[in-house]
Amino acid sequence: MSKHGRSLVSHATGGALRHLAALLIAMLWLGGAAIAQTPRGIYAPGDAAVTGFSGAVRPFEIAPGQDPASVSFIDPNGPALRVIDLTRMGGPAQGQVVGAPKPFTVSAALIGQVFGVALDDRAPANIYVAASSAYGLSLVAPGPDGQPQRVQRGGKDAAFMPGQWGAGGGPGSIWKVDGVTGLVSLFATVAVDGKGNAGAALGGLAYDPGSQSLYVADRESGLIHRFAPDGSPRGVYDHGVAGLKAVGLEPVPPSPVPAMDITSADFDSASPASWGFAPPERRVFGLAVRDRRLYYAVADGLRAWSVGLSGDGAFAADARIELAAPPAAGPTEIAKIDFDDSGRMYLAERAAPTGAQDYQALAVPAIGRLLRYTTIGVTENKQPIWQLQPDEYAVGFAGDFRNDNGGVAIGYRYDARGDLNRDSCGGFVWTSGEQLRAASDPALAAELARSDAAAINGLQGMPIWHIRRNNEPPRASYFIDYADAPPNPAARGHLGDIAILRQCQPRRAMMLFGGEPERGVLVPGLWTCRSHVCAPGGPACPVNQVWNPATGACSSGCAPQDVLINGQCCSPKDLRPGGACKQPSTNIGKPMCGTTQTPIGPNNECCENSQIYAGGNGQLLCCAGTVVNGTCDLKKPKLPICLDCCAPGYVKSGGKCCLQSQLSSKGQCCPTGQTPSANGSCQPWKWLPKLSLCCASGFVPTAKGSCCAAANLTTSGECCPVALDPNDRSQCPTQSSPPAPCGRGERRDASGACVATPRSPPSTVIPVVPRKPAKCLPGERRNAQGVCVPRRPPPGVVTPGVMRPIACPPGFAPGPYGQRCFPIGRGGRFGPPPFRGGGGAIGPGPNMRGGLDRR
Repeated sequence: MSKHGRSLVSHATGGALRHLAALLIAMLWLGGAAIAQTPRGIYAPGDAAVTGFSGAVRPFEIAPGQDPASVSFIDPNGPALRVIDLTRMGGPAQGQVVGAPKPFTVSAALIGQVFGVALDDRAPANIYVAASSAYGLSLVAPGPDGQPQRVQRGGKDAAFMPGQWGAGGGPGSIWKVDGVTGLVSLFATVAVDGKGNAGAALGGLAYDPGSQSLYVADRESGLIHRFAPDGSPRGVYDHGVAGLKAVGLEPVPPSPVPAMDITSADFDSASPASWGFAPPERRVFGLAVRDRRLYYAVADGLRAWSVGLSGDGAFAADARIELAAPPAAGPTEIAKIDFDDSGRMYLAERAAPTGAQDYQALAVPAIGRLLRYTTIGVTENKQPIWQLQPDEYAVGFAGDFRNDNGGVAIGYRYDARGDLNRDSCGGFVWTSGEQLRAASDPALAAELARSDAAAINGLQGMPIWHIRRNNEPPRASYFIDYADAPPNPAARGHLGDIAILRQCQPRRAMMLFGGEPERGVLVPGLWTCRSHVCAPGGPACPVNQVWNPATGACSSGCAPQDVLINGQCCSPKDLRPGGACKQPSTNIGKPMCGTTQTPIGPNNECCENSQIYAGGNGQLLCCAGTVVNGTCDLKKPKLPICLDCCAPGYVKSGGKCCLQSQLSSKGQCCPTGQTPSANGSCQPWKWLPKLSLCCASGFVPTAKGSCCAAANLTTSGECCPVALDPNDRSQCPTQSSPPAPCGRGERRDASGACVATPRSPPSTVIPVVPRKPAKCLPGERRNAQGVCVPRRPPPGVVTPGVMRPIACPPGFAPGPYGQRCFPIGRGGRFGPPPFRGGGGAIGPGPNMRGGLDRR
């Protein structure tokens, strides 16, 4: 592990204090020393706490006919939580990859696979992470030799794979990482009526500093749990009952049937439908706390809800629907909610898990979005009116710029040099994504490939005003790789959540547009309908008004029995399936698809979400059978019919099958932890150091802890004296010894040979005759530079016709002729005389350095 904590040691100044001023200075200094003794810890405000899949250990060599997925395991030593230093980006955001330091990492061996992350308000802040099934569920069972082997289906001897939940943890674990020491401990275990979570695990986390409460979403029961600072439970909120009842919908109580059982053959790790998730109507994921309300996302209809919080953090009985996001191009959920300082709401989508057994495409690719909503008004009962259509950000260069993995957080802005500006709170949005620089356009891909790696799975950061319409593709962005490992072009859905702590002054939520209602009729248009509620087929409503279908007119609010959603008053009947306000996340142009289906293809044919997969060019297709490893299973064996053939991705080598990326040019199969080199041998892969090493722009950390020019760094972390060929970064290029220097009187010609230096004809020297200086005038003398200057009279002697030099106040000195006072600037030089304006008086100003102002 990285260094857990740091402390700043201050030394007292000894000696007697003789003057009151010195005493005050010493008191102020000692006060600053006491503040400096506060340890920095493992996290500093402005850094990003990021979760992600820890990776998998894939065998480098297998027997012919063997399935590599059966011998692939979770990497327990891979990073499950990382603190990323966002202090220096090395320049303005121009689509570059930033080698940001990662000063602290927690492996999956300690906390397992986690998604939700939150920070409390301690100094330094503690980090909380929650167990997750977002990256899949993996099982093992004893093999013929008694050793654990991977299995796909449940059985009586099945158990979760090591690295799935962490040491001593389970699907309901919430882990706490001490902000000072980095010590990992089990903070709490989510349970319902004494029964623990079976495997669906947990969703998002949210911390409320007002009540010091931690909230977590239970993906199995659909409940939201509240915990005290010591980890003790402090109550639950049941959206499926209390939330739905509050808006007049039929409650959906928790199922009395056990959610899942890994000892049963019905459990299939390749089929997320068997993982025991709560029904979409009560399945909660993303959480956020703002203005004494808990915001939460529900899978049904991609809706964002909120419920009030009391002073001690308890749940109120005033749940309401805030908005419903438009449907995505496939099955997604809102995995994270965040707010900026102006009250804008950010929603990060995560695509549905695939259950991929090869640990590659862990989520449906290229459909995750990052959306933003702004309030455009408020009703008479003080409920915000959110804009009808959200702003969207371009995430990644691949496909349709929708490569989000479900994490979002607001951070500090940056100056022109790319340095973090802690005086400007907010203004920058960070999100997690997949294949962020793998552009689909060939010309753009060639442009990006010239500078940095394309298969970046990590973070993308951009100014909050750079929404999709003015940052598509997202060139004005920073990109940070999460794992610092060899790029994996097949990886999808490997990133998780983000948390960033900012120390800002609280601001009131701002409306995008406000004021008195306009007079006359507002004509609907693109800009008008983004700042006003537009009636279906009619005029736009004035500010602070919504559309009421029952009356066919705009109004300042909805009836008590109606619900405001997306600027429209909806009755409980309209919110039910088939109603006018029902907007399921799977509805893409065909409203009659079921809640577990998505319209696919040009004819919008309904396809079960578990059967959706991505084709070769990224388009969504519907499989006739089960989707396995993110691809369509056409009822054909995954392995070749012949027992002597190698699995896809492996090649024959020495009678065995070698992972294609591990085969050297000499036919050697490099073991795990080594990579093929240009000379045909295997060399160890050196991971970049996890140090807080800040390098200058264009330089990155090396394996030796020094900074190296990015163009000179090999894949093994060696810094070469010259730039490398971008197509071969395996080792430093071979350099020939420099040629011997030429002899005296010789020079090297264009061919490199030493030739005699031609002699130039001697030049004619023309002597310079010094000019006789002119005589100085009476009363003048010549100084050391030969310039005539006035003679200085002896002290006390008044020369007729010569004025006496004037006396100047402290901080000022007489000018060259002694008749005017000028302020003394830095280094004892004269500064320009300040002009006070008005009457044209010249004299010392209150803001002049070195003058009367001694700041």
